[in-house]
Amino acid sequence: MNSVTLREYLLPEGDTRIIIVIGKGGVGKTTLSAAIATAISSRGYRTHIISLDPAHNLGDVLEEELSSTPKEISNNLYASELDLEDLVKKYLRNLGDSLKAMYRYLTVLNLDKYFDILASSPGIEEYATLDALMEIVKARSSWDVIVLDTPPTGLTLRVLGLPKISLIWTEKLIGLRRAILERREAIRRIRGDEESSQEEYKIPVKEEEDPVMQELKKYYEDISYLYNFLTNLQKTTVVCVMNPDRLSFFETKRAKDFLTRFGLSLRLIVINKVLRESCITDELRGVLALQREILHEVKEEFQGLDIMTIHHTNDEPRGLNALKALGMRILGE
Repeated sequence: MNSVTLREYLLPEGDTRIIIVIGKGGVGKTTLSAAIATAISSRGYRTHIISLDPAHNLGDVLEEELSSTPKEISNNLYASELDLEDLVKKYLRNLGDSLKAMYRYLTVLNLDKYFDILASSPGIEEYATLDALMEIVKARSSWDVIVLDTPPTGLTLRVLGLPKISLIWTEKLIGLRRAILERREAIRRIRGDEESSQEEYKIPVKEEEDPVMQELKKYYEDISYLYNFLTNLQKTTVVCVMNPDRLSFFETKRAKDFLTRFGLSLRLIVINKVLRESCITDELRGVLALQREILHEVKEEFQGLDIMTIHHTNDEPRGLNALKALGMRILGE
């Protein structure tokens, strides 16, 4: 496996660098995220590591109590854990406000009961996490580097795929809304303006007067901004953590294919918990044989990507000193 200096795409160049660490549950993603953040902050970069994982192990690794408010861990290093349930509530609250602004007649309805149902609907967690990611990117100027410790691969990939999907369907919705407004305008011309002193809500016929069209255009602009940021190699780096086992290999392969399909680029694969051949007992020789096979297949499958290995240790790195030592190695120092 090649030993590389990773500062070229882990350290910032002008704009804030966002490092998204993905991987299967249990591979050591949180520990390596914390190690990367600790090492980068020790270089003098103002670094914020954010846990989006509902399991919230980041505080355990850093040996700190964390909340959604950034907490200073050491010089230049801040950490926070975002609660998924709170993200869903905030997303639904914002959604309700937007609907009431677009359709004023909905204020007579009790929308809360519908949002209670939506809170448990498929896809809400993904959109709530996407909304949080949007806020992180927009408010990034306070930080040189932001490291995201993400949920297990499935949820994370669905979130990362949403910007491109949202751009497609929002563009379609804008086209449909434009067609509706054109037909309204045609009907108005045929029937003429019907003024009524009792009319409480005048149906708009022009794009600049239509709150629905304005909301769609604003959403399209925001999603375009996020998508362009995530697909910019100078601003966003995706790191995948895996273990030297068959399931981790398959999941990493699927993750790479998914990211490529949606315009994102996987830059680094970290193979964690690799056994040292010199320390193998008889009962572990079968595990070692499988490990050799996996390492070979990773090298063949992911040609062109940087790959590094982290050896298995008896104790998981915890605390700033251990995390910094591990992170400096990942940085190639």
